[in-house]
Amino acid sequence: MSRYRRINIDGKSVTETRVAAAALLPGTFAVIDANDKFAQAVAAVGRVYVINSAYHQGLGIRDVVPAGDSAVGDYVEEGRELAVLCPAGTYKKDSPIKVGANGQGAIATSDTDTVIGYSQDEAVITSGQTDFIRVRMRVGTVAAPAP
Repeated sequence: MSRYRRINIDGKSVTETRVAAAALLPGTFAVIDANDKFAQAVAAVGRVYVINSAYHQGLGIRDVVPAGDSAVGDYVEEGRELAVLCPAGTYKKDSPIKVGANGQGAIATSDTDTVIGYSQDEAVITSGQTDFIRVRMRVGTVAAPAP
């Protein structure tokens, strides 16, 4: 069972809705691509979103939003608290979080990582598993794309 039942845990409804360019897991980072669709984020560049559960389609927090279906993404903005899907690891309060593999959150481990927010949870996610970590987003982490 997941630690959270929804992605938007700060009570704000600041979202965009687009067609999913590919299958997207709730809690992963996404961007709007050149075709005006949600695509999996590979870095914290440009406007970044966290994909919501597709409750409007009868899907839950662990259900993939299928490619071609409607997807809702929460804006990554200063102070927002969102549940981010993260891989195995030991997460402490204030662990720095970056955009990792498959658009999931990951612990930032070097000074060249772009920190997108900080864990608000203390959690150990076991090897081979994923779970949601409450992340408070920070300002100034998302660089504008190169012209």
